[in-house]
Amino acid sequence: MYRVNHLVYRYQTKPIFSPCNLEIARGEYLVLMGDNGSGKSTFLNLLAGFLKPSEGTIYFMEQSLTAWKKDPIHKKKYYAHLGILFQETDTQLFNATVYDELAFGPRQLQLSEHETAKRINDCLNLLKITHLSNQVPYQLSGGEKKKVAFASLLVMNPDVYLLDEPFAGLTKESEKLFKKIIKNLHQLGKTIILSTHDYLSICEEADSILLFDSAVTRYSKEEIEANANLLQHLKRY
Repeated sequence: MYRVNHLVYRYQTKPIFSPCNLEIARGEYLVLMGDNGSGKSTFLNLLAGFLKPSEGTIYFMEQSLTAWKKDPIHKKKYYAHLGILFQETDTQLFNATVYDELAFGPRQLQLSEHETAKRINDCLNLLKITHLSNQVPYQLSGGEKKKVAFASLLVMNPDVYLLDEPFAGLTKESEKLFKKIIKNLHQLGKTIILSTHDYLSICEEADSILLFDSAVTRYSKEEIEANANLLQHLKRY
């Protein structure tokens, strides 16, 4: 689904991470790990097309992101494939009510109000936030905002989920719910790419990790399970 060739991103003149080459298959569950500032969020923003690589090329479904973004029609098609959850959910909540927040995407696709309402109610129920439907998003708690932002992705049923620290700021109960939903999405064949500091809690579900350390290195689940030193190294994050 994604192919990354010699990807480099520099902030001013400093490379954020070493040159990166990898493929991310359709339906893969890839976990990004590393210290704060190691490049995980930058990598997600590059995949999302919000940042331009300093070097290298990112391909999605065999087309470069440059080609996908060459005009408004192609750009809209690209973003229809993606569900993006930011660390700071305030940046993606801008409607007057939670219902309108979830309705924004389907209405942009010109879905019927009946289909839109059905999707919204399903997602509100799934995340147990039906009571927030008429609330103002920016007045909600941090955890509630994250649930609303996540619901706004789910309502669009994208192929790819780019999730930046999706479990941060959640209660244990909400974190468990998020992990269950993400597990189900993976089982449905969705592509999951997420950053977290808590690999051990999702290691049974994830297919592989991309470790942002002195270099960007990919490890399969089997490689991690067979390497006690690597597993201990991951625990420190």
